[in-house]
Amino acid sequence: MTDPTYNDFAQVSSCDLADALPRHQFMHYAIHPLWSNMPRIAGRAFTVHCGQGDNLMLHAAIYAAQAGDILVVQANDQYAVSGGNVCAIAQARGITGFVIDGVIRDIDEVVDIKFPVHALGTCPKPGAKKVYIPLNNPVVCGGVNVHTGDIIVADNDGIAVIPKAQAKEALATAVSRRDTDAQQTLAQWQSKHEQNVKDILHKLTP
Repeated sequence: MTDPTYNDFAQVSSCDLADALPRHQFMHYAIHPLWSNMPRIAGRAFTVHCGQGDNLMLHAAIYAAQAGDILVVQANDQYAVSGGNVCAIAQARGITGFVIDGVIRDIDEVVDIKFPVHALGTCPKPGAKKVYIPLNNPVVCGGVNVHTGDIIVADNDGIAVIPKAQAKEALATAVSRRDTDAQQTLAQWQSKHEQNVKDILHKLTP
């Protein structure tokens, strides 16, 4: 099997990946899409750690990251780490999207350009630019330890973080789950589901 591409990962949902990864590889639900009907994104994690009340390193990262990357940002919810112009520049440079354990601003501008951002929410007040923290160090985002090079799959159900070493195996498991589900009618699924529930209840009932 050849190495999977990020487009391959974009073809499986975070729910498909539930069979492939433990719970601790899925971010907290508080980090969510900031606009409706946001398409699923998948890409290489480029990790960013912003200092308390500071946004310098995210602003630096949009020039350091590669096309196809997803910025994964450890921040806080007191000051915006990004605005509309930063998102527009990131989009123009080919960055796939942002996943931020923090807040942004200029949400209307972000919606207008349809730049994918998963975050805690919005705040009008921007952060400062005073704190230097090296890029590409491990971060904690949504309760998950993330390293540059991990694979991110983010959609309306949640955000999966796939360690690079597990990428092939996780994708194969997710594709199998997706294809199995797609081949079943609801009636077929219900039949198996009902019998499974009955069997479990039979074993557990005193």
